Amino acid sequence: MEIIIYGKKEDAHTVAFKNFLRMAEIDFIYKNLAIDEEAAKHTKELYDGAIKYPTLIVDGEVYLTPTSDTFNKVMKELHLRG
Repeated sequence: MEIIIYGKKEDAHTVAFKNFLRMAEIDFIYKNLAIDEEAAKHTKELYDGAIKYPTLIVDGEVYLTPTSDTFNKVMKELHLRG
């Protein structure tokens, strides 16, 4: 399973999602949109030219600006617990 989070360090949802995954000892890839130009470019493609965050990608399935409820639902469906 591959989990990728595009976000920014000061964004509350980004921080919460990363903390959940770390506490659950779940491997994930974090791409900081402030410094990762390729991730920022991909984000613009996903959001019609805008940079929005966070973006959650799980095994290629993209969740655009997921809320905490969406994130929790995805984690539950994957049987992942924090």
